[in-house]
Amino acid sequence: MYGLAETARAIHDTAVLIDGHNDQLYAAEYHGRTSDLTRANRSINTDAPRLIRAGVNATFFMAGGFHLDRSLTIIERALEQIVRRPDLLLHVTKVAHIRAAARAGKLGMVLSLESCDALMGRIEILHTFHRLGVRVCTATYNQGGGAFATQGSSTPTRYCSLQERAALRRRAKGLTSFGREVVREMNALGILVDVSHSNDATLEDVLSLSGKPVVATHGCVFALCPHTRCSTDGHIRAIAATGGLFGVTFWSSFVAKRPARATIERVVDHLAYASELVGTDHVAIGSDWGVAFTPGDVAIRRPSDLVKLTEAMLRRGFTEQDVRRIWGGNYLRVLAATIG
Repeated sequence: MYGLAETARAIHDTAVLIDGHNDQLYAAEYHGRTSDLTRANRSINTDAPRLIRAGVNATFFMAGGFHLDRSLTIIERALEQIVRRPDLLLHVTKVAHIRAAARAGKLGMVLSLESCDALMGRIEILHTFHRLGVRVCTATYNQGGGAFATQGSSTPTRYCSLQERAALRRRAKGLTSFGREVVREMNALGILVDVSHSNDATLEDVLSLSGKPVVATHGCVFALCPHTRCSTDGHIRAIAATGGLFGVTFWSSFVAKRPARATIERVVDHLAYASELVGTDHVAIGSDWGVAFTPGDVAIRRPSDLVKLTEAMLRRGFTEQDVRRIWGGNYLRVLAATIG
């Protein structure tokens, strides 16, 4: 008979694990540090050798989106690493590549943008990013109302009551005409649309406009942590209604209002709440790890602790199939429906 820890390890080691958001590549470039994922580096929480040992098969790596030149530089450095270390890294441009990475014991790299500012108001630049292998794009990174904006007003980033949030929603301006063009073109090209960082009006516009599943790759439940970057029950339901996913993050400020309460068990609280609301078919994980952050910024600090999250889910009553869906099975389904 296996104990809980042994059962968790057995499931963890055979499940497909997909992390829906990691800032490592961008944060390293922004702060002038190494972005080389191929070398073990315990001063940060992300490197390919440790992620692979922890069972991670694919990660959505944020490669910019704010500035065109910096985004292209980050993508080139990522592609160079993939070419240099094909024994460790695999560039994911379709869902079959994640399955191949899992079979080969490699880390699949899904390149993403976390803003559309780099498009500079030109839809053809989105095509260029797609040719370079970008397969996920966030509609905005809080920005709004600028020259190349995809949403009409910025996203508030603060704690608030549900009543205050409703007032913010009434004042919010959603997708711009360019933003609508971008969402339609992402659907056409095969780029997964991410509504993390969108204001509530933009999120609702995206959900009504997109003809394919939409995801929120890294956030938490507003009912458990009342921050504007966390999703309301209505929004979680609406994301699920597109066939999409709500990704729970490890970012402490969204896991709990008081940092001391941002623990693995509290992450499971968010997973359990969302699963009760929309079912485990529509819940995923997006760590929001990255080199720029100190250990206290995230509830789960290192790759070797990920199996503890699996164990905590089982202890809470999630079934083996639930755990496999949340860790990666759901993303395999959604990516098949969006990027192919």
